[in-house]
Amino acid sequence: MTSTTHQMFALLSALVLLSLYPVSLGPLIGTMAVIATMVGALTPDLDQPTANIWRRLIGGNTVGNIFRAFSGGHRHLTHSFIGIIGIGWALEWAIYNLLNPAYTQTALGVWMAFMIGYISHPIADSFTDQGVPWFWPLHFRIRIPPGPEEVRVTTDSFVERVFVRSGIIIVGVLLLQTKWPILLALFR
Repeated sequence: MTSTTHQMFALLSALVLLSLYPVSLGPLIGTMAVIATMVGALTPDLDQPTANIWRRLIGGNTVGNIFRAFSGGHRHLTHSFIGIIGIGWALEWAIYNLLNPAYTQTALGVWMAFMIGYISHPIADSFTDQGVPWFWPLHFRIRIPPGPEEVRVTTDSFVERVFVRSGIIIVGVLLLQTKWPILLALFR
């Protein structure tokens, strides 16, 4: 999936979870949580030297290649249960050990939003023809639905750009129509 689709899916995932488990973070932290969700949706692709962040940094290509070698290549460590748990634990450890304790609860709210975005990424990639190695370092990939590649989405295809994105927008609009007060409460 492309970065745009990943961010759309992450925001929809956050909206679904927010409708099930409403929270109120206030305007500043609520905005930070939305941004964290969108950043989290792109983080698993840091294992690609061609990721947008690497192209924008001086020496980014070199750092991207080092990160790719460390992570085992694209759609390996960063797209697996081990990667999700490792990234989540490292960030949570940093919150508890490096931040002023007065900011811990606020940071944990933003961390949860980041993790929603992060986890949504491999879930979305599971619907592509390449699938995801959820149990990396084992080499098999989970593809949804199982069966021939023709029934799954190809990255940056017409199906992804038109049908998948339209479906995300339609579900998001329908959810917003019924859960608008809950969304507004996030920013109160």
